[in-house]
Amino acid sequence: MLLRRVETTNPTPAPRSACSLSEAGLTTYQKALKERLPLAHIAEQSERPQFWFANNILQILGVQAKAPGGDDFVHLTRETTNGLKLADDMTTLAAPDEIQPRYTELRITSADLERYMEWARTVY
Repeated sequence: MLLRRVETTNPTPAPRSACSLSEAGLTTYQKALKERLPLAHIAEQSERPQFWFANNILQILGVQAKAPGGDDFVHLTRETTNGLKLADDMTTLAAPDEIQPRYTELRITSADLERYMEWARTVY
């Protein structure tokens, strides 16, 4: 009975294996360098490869995040993030003309990160 109550009060439970978008950007950059993927070279042209990868993950796959003041994580799609800007520290998304972020605690599951890497290996 307790399990059922938890399920109804937290419809989007935290995944067991997730990392911040910032960590994901660094991890994918390091893997891309190690595997000599063309995306590593493209990311380096931006002078901030970790940020480039984090932003690319947002565009290709989407991430999970919380609305300010919210308790539950929601999945953000390309449509949801369209027009929003990733903060320099890669922790929030905000509209260019707004002070407060629309989404915080950006993260990606390990499974989605692996899906992104599988896709990155196909880019020439």
